[in-house]
Amino acid sequence: MEFRTIVQLPARRLQLTPASRVVLIGSCFAEHIGRRMAGSLPAGHVAVNPNGVLYNPGSIFTAIRLLLGHAEDCRHNPLFEGPDGLWRHWLYAGEFAAATREACLEGILQRRKEAQNVLNQAEALFITLSTDRGYFLSPDCSRSSLVANCHKQPQQRFTSATLPFDALLDEGNALLNELAEQFPALQIIFTVSPYRYRKYGLHESQLSKARLLHAIDLWCAEHSNAGYFPAYEIVVDELRDYRFYAPDMLHPSDQAVDYVWERFREWAFTPLLCQYADEQGALLRDFAHRPLHPESDSARRFARQCEERKAAFLHKWQQEPPV
Repeated sequence: MEFRTIVQLPARRLQLTPASRVVLIGSCFAEHIGRRMAGSLPAGHVAVNPNGVLYNPGSIFTAIRLLLGHAEDCRHNPLFEGPDGLWRHWLYAGEFAAATREACLEGILQRRKEAQNVLNQAEALFITLSTDRGYFLSPDCSRSSLVANCHKQPQQRFTSATLPFDALLDEGNALLNELAEQFPALQIIFTVSPYRYRKYGLHESQLSKARLLHAIDLWCAEHSNAGYFPAYEIVVDELRDYRFYAPDMLHPSDQAVDYVWERFREWAFTPLLCQYADEQGALLRDFAHRPLHPESDSARRFARQCEERKAAFLHKWQQEPPV
């Protein structure tokens, strides 16, 4: 007897190898998968959320346009100084906050440059959408006033609204066309975060996910460079149990993310990359180990063995040591 519904994975669109480069943009789910991806590929081959964690497709599309050189997207949402004296940007998450305007901008531009370098050679761009509700700095909810993060500013500064479906559809189509023109070999893989937006009401949360899934389905039908990986369905339909959620009962648990990651590896990794990732993962775990008595003979011996295994790993895979 079968006591669960196994989500069938779509036809393979990717054959990732140790030479592959990928970019991931979107919600915290992209962040979790991105960390696992970064641990499975060589250093510098993965860029995760160059604007920080993003949730709505409008902000995510803006972040991608910035990587494509559309600097004008920043003009409507400039840097600002908060009451705590730190500078932030409305199109970027709070991790870019800095004591001066110049330092904030420097961090933004450095992260963007690193992501652009990866994107220029990337085989895949992963986009994780979470909600189609956005926050706007003006009461008319114009597209130019959409922010990526409210930065804990007073609620009365913002208007919350659902992004218009038809306009969102057109924006996604235009972006996919531009990506296909600039990067003909690039595969764009959409996913939907399984996070549940209880603050909007669970019914509205489901409607939001449905609109995102519908938009992705239309984009994938029209663009040969676009595909979908069913992370949302794996958590909601295959796991389908509160034990796979964090204590808030809204975020997927680490165990759920690990399971989605296993299914993703099955779908996108070549056997060669699986071998590489397993060997690198074991090496990273060894280097992350912190001995109780670092000055002991056994700790020194373990450190030497780690360095020897690292050298053998780099030689086997013909890599230069990371800078």
